[in-house]
Amino acid sequence: MAFNLSVNPTAAQAMGIGDGVALNNEALRLESQGDLAGAEHKHLEAISVKEAGLGTDHSTTAVSYNGLGELYLKMERRDKAEEYLTKALRVREHCGPAADLAVTRDNLGKLYEMKDDLQAAQDIRLEGAPDNIACGNYNCLKLQNLLSSLSKCSACKAILYCSQACQKADWKRHKKYCRRR
Repeated sequence: MAFNLSVNPTAAQAMGIGDGVALNNEALRLESQGDLAGAEHKHLEAISVKEAGLGTDHSTTAVSYNGLGELYLKMERRDKAEEYLTKALRVREHCGPAADLAVTRDNLGKLYEMKDDLQAAQDIRLEGAPDNIACGNYNCLKLQNLLSSLSKCSACKAILYCSQACQKADWKRHKKYCRRR
């Protein structure tokens, strides 16, 4: 039986959304203050609450999986990043905004860059072609782009940007992994 969560949620569903979102916001606050361990703890709490109330296949749960995966990328905990980004990808391939799917694919692309697998980085990003590819600059507001409007890194060809400004903004991160093919 399908029901609208905003009209008649169960207590667990309401907690999954309300408390889960609050925990994610707290995780982001801690992360911005440099407390990565505290942020990790809050993301894990949010995931626990969301999985219990909403399930593992809910788009809101995928937000938490992706957020924790991004945090693990920053912490360079590659195996954990892959675990949570893969969970987010699995959910986002079936539900939620298409732009969220593009972001998770790009996050996995960043992970593959870190693992020195530029072909896998390019492949995961291009799965969104022709119209659902995120700019490789994490801070870019253009989450969903046409492949034809993006430019590949001229050296490695594994990452795409919507502008030279975005490529320049991401260069400090990307240059550690960029390799000519």
